Amino acid sequence: MYINYGDRDFFEHGILVDNEHSDSVISLIRCEPYADEDDLYQCARLEVDVNDQWMDREAVMDYAGMTEFDPVEFAIAASDYYPWDEFGAWSYNAAYNWMRMTKAEIKRMLKGELIASDNLGPIV
Repeated sequence: MYINYGDRDFFEHGILVDNEHSDSVISLIRCEPYADEDDLYQCARLEVDVNDQWMDREAVMDYAGMTEFDPVEFAIAASDYYPWDEFGAWSYNAAYNWMRMTKAEIKRMLKGELIASDNLGPIV
């Protein structure tokens, strides 16, 4: 089940985290609107392996203001710090272009996901 770690309005700054993740691989669904275009978003599923050696752990933690390592918070920060395609965003669904999605497309994409409604407005 995905738990909300972003804004109450998923379409403003959405971050859903799969609470059934392993100790090192965190699954996220992220959504970010384009500031200058109506009804256009980046939205993708990301798989962040917090133990990947290519990431600069110290830089990501500093960027996020983390003093102690937390895998979920680190995964979210890493997906802010690095481009989403580093975490497999391109492979979410071949039917969609994750870099240019409408709200209707995102809602269709999320219909099959199990998402907790706590602190989250309606998204599907």
